[in-house]
Amino acid sequence: MATPEAPIVPNVVKGGYWLASTNGVLPLANIDATLFTHLFVGYASVDSTTYEVTIDPSQDTLINEFSSTVKMRNQDVKTLLSIQGDSAVFAKIAKEPTNRDVFIKSSIKVARDGKFDGLDLQWLYPSSAEEMKDFETLLNLWRKAVAEDATNLSLPELLLVATVSNVPYLIHNIQYPVQAIKQKLSWVNVISYDFYTPSSSNDATGPSSAFHNPRDNSLSAQFGIQSWIQALGKLPHKQIVFGIPFHGWAWKLANSHQHRVFSKADGVAQGDNILPNGQIYYSNVIQFIDDNQAEVESSDKSFLIAYTYSGTTWITYESEYTIANKISLAKSIDALGYFATNIAADDAVNTLANAAKSNW
Repeated sequence: MATPEAPIVPNVVKGGYWLASTNGVLPLANIDATLFTHLFVGYASVDSTTYEVTIDPSQDTLINEFSSTVKMRNQDVKTLLSIQGDSAVFAKIAKEPTNRDVFIKSSIKVARDGKFDGLDLQWLYPSSAEEMKDFETLLNLWRKAVAEDATNLSLPELLLVATVSNVPYLIHNIQYPVQAIKQKLSWVNVISYDFYTPSSSNDATGPSSAFHNPRDNSLSAQFGIQSWIQALGKLPHKQIVFGIPFHGWAWKLANSHQHRVFSKADGVAQGDNILPNGQIYYSNVIQFIDDNQAEVESSDKSFLIAYTYSGTTWITYESEYTIANKISLAKSIDALGYFATNIAADDAVNTLANAAKSNW
């Protein structure tokens, strides 16, 4: 049985997020769990008054049936319940002993009730040195409680994972508690995507999920992975899992004849299956290409992204080629694995998930 100082760390993570809200697009029963070693389901939330981990009643059945359903297809897949919430609420939880106790106990109960193998904390993000210190305290107590729970029930210890920013520090050099992460978590999921969106980069297209970025190295997955590995220092095992988005982003070009990365843009594009903020599922990117006989750059070598354009609509996305290249590079710099978000955005034959699995 693992001790509080020795988190369970797998040999590799081939992860994917499925959201109960996307059941209409990808029904739970249709998930191909053989494509993953770890599947996350979202989201549990946190009551802002009691600080208990709860599940929306409208999604309760889907989330609680998630583990048993995907394990019928792949009995070896590990399932994790992802907890999402307002950053200010997480700050209150981490700060006060009573709130921490309620949160920790309720999270473990919800995980056990749903027969999950682990929990994923999405505090996006602790925003001060004090909050980072409180985050450290929360991780220490959570690991201790998880170990005690496993001993009391004679069950395997729950995996504990945190989803974190692309780099191990935030503004003003506010740094994550790397020692606690190293000692108490199985791994961290690094948000190595959405570097540029039509909201954050209104006047120019951008390489949203750049692996390299000659223009700004800090806005790249490679920089994030290397920064986290450097911050964690010498490890007996790998703990960095990087994110691969199965969604793209659509801009409106200022000039339809200028369509390279960082071309002038006029905000978000509009069109079929493009959300108001510009996000678009991979399956709908393929539909856009087919419907418009759009031009395609399937693997831009400078940034390791794909993009397509037709008229004034310009979309960046992941292709099976960019995923293969990114995974090869991530393996070479000692990442533990990847997580795909979200798997409902893939096409009907799981092109992206298959590309990821087959190249790791």
